[in-house]
Amino acid sequence: MARSRINVITNDLITDSGSVLWSFVKGEQLEFPIVISFINSVLDNYEFEAVVVEGANVLAQEDPPVTIQPGGVQTVLQVRLPNYEGMWSSGNAYNMEDVVLYENLYYKLLTGAGYTSITTPDVDENWEETTLNKLYVQFPKELASTWTISPIVDSPVYGFFELRITEPNNSILQKTWKPIRGMVEILFSPTDIVP
Repeated sequence: MARSRINVITNDLITDSGSVLWSFVKGEQLEFPIVISFINSVLDNYEFEAVVVEGANVLAQEDPPVTIQPGGVQTVLQVRLPNYEGMWSSGNAYNMEDVVLYENLYYKLLTGAGYTSITTPDVDENWEETTLNKLYVQFPKELASTWTISPIVDSPVYGFFELRITEPNNSILQKTWKPIRGMVEILFSPTDIVP
């Protein structure tokens, strides 16, 4: 069988579901959950890096930039992992966002500090079902505050986003994935310009 030419792509051996677009009003500070579907365990031993790099925005642009701003702002985002507490026990005190195992399902505490209850997580309204392979990316309110171009009423500015995950060192080949990439859109905010 003849081989296909190197520049004629017929198979994509590594696929993804596409790029993401995060949209924020300038000055918003938000956190987003991301489920890492290819990891089915506690994420504590993995390394995570989420970054936004300023795009080469121009004033009153109609389309997102296609390159980064030379010497532009590079922002490292915080990645928060849930606190896995192991098997649920009615005698233990739990804090908001703690994750426990009960009847082969994982539950996250929605509220409280030092919360104790004899009601099991599967029926207690203070708990919700979750997974172990979820992390949270935090976007700070200062994002884009020092970019070269600021958004105007009818024209946002953009940065480039990527999440990198590296597995622990104890494997034969330490794998690194970049499962989420895309753009961050920053929209105009009246409260950002009023002192």
